[in-house]
This record gives sequence, C-alpha cells and structure tokens, in this order.
Amino acid sequence: MRKFMTIMIAVALIIAIIGCSGPGTETPAPEQPEAETPSTPEEPSEPEAEEPVAKEDITIAVIPQQLGNVVFLPAKEGAEKAGQDLGINVEWVAPVRADATLQVEIIDGLIERKVDGIAISCAHPDALKDALARAVDAGIAVSTFDADSPESGRIFYCGTDNYEAGFACGEHMVELVKDVDKDVINVAQLEGIPGAFDITARMDGFADAVEGSKIRVTDTVPCDDDVDKSVIVIEDLTRAKGDEIDAWFMAGGWPYVVGPDALPELRKWREADPANRKVVTLDVFPSSMAHFDLGLIDVAVGQNFYDMGYLSVENLYKHIIGEKLDGEEKEGFPGLFITTDGQVVTPENYKTEIPEE
Repeated sequence: MRKFMTIMIAVALIIAIIGCSGPGTETPAPEQPEAETPSTPEEPSEPEAEEPVAKEDITIAVIPQQLGNVVFLPAKEGAEKAGQDLGINVEWVAPVRADATLQVEIIDGLIERKVDGIAISCAHPDALKDALARAVDAGIAVSTFDADSPESGRIFYCGTDNYEAGFACGEHMVELVKDVDKDVINVAQLEGIPGAFDITARMDGFADAVEGSKIRVTDTVPCDDDVDKSVIVIEDLTRAKGDEIDAWFMAGGWPYVVGPDALPELRKWREADPANRKVVTLDVFPSSMAHFDLGLIDVAVGQNFYDMGYLSVENLYKHIIGEKLDGEEKEGFPGLFITTDGQVVTPENYKTEIPEE
C-alpha cells in the first residue's frame, strides 16, 4: 500500500510539472531591436517650373510726353503694331500736357496695376528717375524712348542719338552760312522743356559742331514742348530782334506742326533776305511740306518715331520672356542704346522724303 501511494504521488508530480509548462506560459524573449537601416539623405526636390506667361496676359504701357502731340502719333502707331504682331496688350497712356508730375502719377498708377512693362518719353530726366526706379523695384521692365532718364535704372533707351542729331544740325548750319558775308552769324535757338535730356543733348551737339566757326548762339527761347507757345516765342523774338538774327536753330519741330500762316513774322524775316537768313530744324512732319514749298526751311533732320514705338515694345517683350535684346553698349552710357534711323530733308529732296498726310 505504501508502495502504491508513493507511485501515485510521483505520477501527480509529473502531471503538475507537465501542466505548468503548457502553452501560453512561456515568458516571451525580449524583442531584439531591429537593425537600423542607414538612412539615405533626401534629395532636394526640384522647384516646379513656372508656367510661362501667356502672351495675352502681358501688358506694356507706353507713355508719351503729351496727349495729342503729333510728334508721338507715329510712335503710337508703331507701338500698337508691335503689340498686334506679338499678340500682347499695349496701352497708350498720355498726360494731357507735357508735365513730369503728371507722368509720375501715371507711373505710380501702373505700378499699382502691376503692368509688365513701361516705355516712356521723359518730360524731365531728374523729375522722373525716382518714379521709374520704383517701377523697376516693383519688377516692371522699364525703358525710355525719345527722351531719356539715364539714372533711373531703365533697361534701354530707344530713339535718336540726340547729341549726334544736334551735331548734324550744327554742321549743316556751318555749311549754310559759310558764304554769308558777315564776320559773325547770330543764331536764335528754340528749345523745348528746359533741362529735358533730349533737348539739352541736341543743343550741346549743335554748340560743339559750330565751335570755332563764325556762328554764335545769342538767344535761346523755351516753348515747353508746346506747339502754341513755340509759335508765340518765335514770333515775339523775331519781331523784337529780327534784324539782329541771322539764323534760327529749332531743337524740335514744334512750330512746323502748324502751317506757315501761323508764323507771319518768321516768314517775313526769312523772305526779306532768303540768301543770307537760314533755318535748320529737328523733326519732319507731313505739315513740314508747306514750309518747304515756300522756301522757309533749309535743312530738317528727321527722327523715326514709328520705330521708337515699335522697337520699344518689341524689346521690352523680349526682356520679359528672357530673349536677347537689340541695341549696343556705349561707353559711359547705362543700359543698352537702341538707335533709330533718321533722315535729312532739304529743298532738293523734300517732295520724296516727307511722308504724305
């Protein structure tokens, strides 16, 4: 009996041991950390390419010096034709009179509107430079035509080399008066807005061309780029000092926008001694024909305003889309210089050189 009990106890112990080691009782081994995979540095993501600006969304504003000034009508035609050819928007935004303050107001409005480009004929270089610099800082492509503002930060100037045009006028004047039997030739000079870059350059060129000759400039009268005022100041000076004046140099063609009948004193002065009294002017208009018909102009140096308008818009567009611009660099001249062709009109060729109305 005792032997049997011993056997039963042993069996019970074995069963208990087996039961204690059954499923679900194992202590899980501590998890081993997974080996770290060396991280690959993230490659910088490429910036998304900017969508090219659609042509129809590009707007270039062209600002002449004055609304209705016939000098700028061909420039308007050229600018608008360039806009049509390129498929972009071109706006002609003109002040009612030649006034730098009015142009500044226009520029500030265009900055507010965030136009893409501005081409401007500056009424005065210093008065416009800060406003144009603001436009440049705002990301607007800025250029000048006809009358420059070199210190404004503009990209290029498009137009006549005004110094060279004035110099050419001076050379023609020297040639015209070389046989006049006088020791001194007194020249009266018409300017536009005093201090305007283009007019000052023309008068400087004229002065350098006649230096050392018997020509001297005795009177300079401003007309503020106003046709009516140009007629008044010319008539007044000719009436007062006609006998002392041997020649006229018009640094701009304002008085020839009107017909000869508007200048009776100048016409009488000229016709009193046509062989010895001379007139040289900048600019050629269809209305110049009547003055040449009467022999009232000896030489007119014309400018190509159509190309000024067209090339200004075309090259601003090129700049906006990142294409190479026309033009050249000149020593001491900031930005590019896009020169437009001119013409020399005389009594011998005026009938073929002057455009029809």
